[in-house]
Amino acid sequence: MSKAQELYEYLQNNANEITQEWLDGRHKGTKSIYSADAGEETEKQLREHNQKLLDAMSKVFISEKSYPEQELKEWAEEVSERRVSEQVPIHETLGEFRRFRGILWDKIKQFISNDNVDLDTSLRWGELLNDAHDYVVLQFVEHYDRTNTTQMHAQQQLINELSAPVIPITDKEAILPLIGDLDSTRTSHIQKSTLEQCSRHPYETLYLDMSGVQTIDTIVAHHVFQLIQSLDLLGVKSVICGMNPKVAQVAIQLGIDFSNITIKSTLSHALDAINFHEGENTNLTS
Repeated sequence: MSKAQELYEYLQNNANEITQEWLDGRHKGTKSIYSADAGEETEKQLREHNQKLLDAMSKVFISEKSYPEQELKEWAEEVSERRVSEQVPIHETLGEFRRFRGILWDKIKQFISNDNVDLDTSLRWGELLNDAHDYVVLQFVEHYDRTNTTQMHAQQQLINELSAPVIPITDKEAILPLIGDLDSTRTSHIQKSTLEQCSRHPYETLYLDMSGVQTIDTIVAHHVFQLIQSLDLLGVKSVICGMNPKVAQVAIQLGIDFSNITIKSTLSHALDAINFHEGENTNLTS
């Protein structure tokens, strides 16, 4: 049996001990998945993941001609997706990678010492270990970044959809509340979403409640004005409500013409103008 095969079997036989040493090195009270008091289910998950990684890493010493890249890559992708879903900061996992490599190398050095392995073989094993470790870390970081970016885009898409609700108040009238900071991307989405919603329903009037908007710039003002013009082409009358004085001043400075647009100081005043009272309007939608 070759020394490499003996090392592989040695690591396999001591896998539980290596994993337990890694788990025992965790600290308590860190409020992390890697905390020693994170719970039994978390520890079970960590143990399973560590055992899989150890198994794949052990194979590098007997697979020099068929490096187990696929196995290491699949492990890195599985764990990175889980860490993203658990919102684990990437530096915490990288720190655990470093700690695990140290424990594994200490175990390999024990084998080298006990079996009087020659220097050239020992150096080659060190290179193989570092190469495999660097590979799995790279795969983890790349997939973590892709997964995190995808998740952030999905979350932003959901936020955009939730931030542009056209709320019906009667069969023919609805409210579009604009809240928070309006940047170009978000305003563009609001414009698109609002037009789509209004094209699917026979609204005659849309109240743009801007009481929650504190600032506005040229591009955002342009999008809002474009929205009003597009709604007009759909046969929907726009009523601007609750415009902040600073926003109104900027709009005037930008030369936006509101002369043909109905403006109300508050949404409440706008609804009073149509005699809208809760429970008294027979055209309320269900």
